[in-house]
Amino acid sequence: MQAHNLILTGFRATGKTSVGRIVAARLHWTFRDTDELLRQRLGASIAEIVAHHGWFFFREAESRLLRELVTMRQTVLATGGGAIEHVQEWRELRECAFVVWLDADGDTIRQRLRTDPDSGHQRPSLTGQAAADEIEHLLERRRPMYAAGADIRLDTADRTPEHLAAEIIRTYAGDLKK
Repeated sequence: MQAHNLILTGFRATGKTSVGRIVAARLHWTFRDTDELLRQRLGASIAEIVAHHGWFFFREAESRLLRELVTMRQTVLATGGGAIEHVQEWRELRECAFVVWLDADGDTIRQRLRTDPDSGHQRPSLTGQAAADEIEHLLERRRPMYAAGADIRLDTADRTPEHLAAEIIRTYAGDLKK
């Protein structure tokens, strides 16, 4: 089945939103970010949602949103880093999407989190540890899921969002010709 959408997946701070906005603009498609959609829908930052209601509540809201997004067309979707763990919803999203895994090593992710002034309130800890301390554990657990749930993997360390966007579009166009 032909891919009518592009989905960007990967760990936090790998560039999904930045790259996704560029890809969508170049394709003249809609851009959506699941974290932003959830912040709008729930009326609070992710950190506030998690602090008041817990991760289970957030993941349930995320699951419902992913099920709704199955009907999207000509959309570039940047997903939260944990969206890949919604196995059934992910399977359904992939049916009409080309999925790009944006990856980076732990040191690159830590550096990006340190230099991003919004990380503290936008990216709460997933395990109760400091966000920088939980990276390796979560990467180890999620990397097999990202690999199994994506069509291609792009390393984002030392690459600009513009370069990555161009590579995604080139690869996607080549996939359509198959």
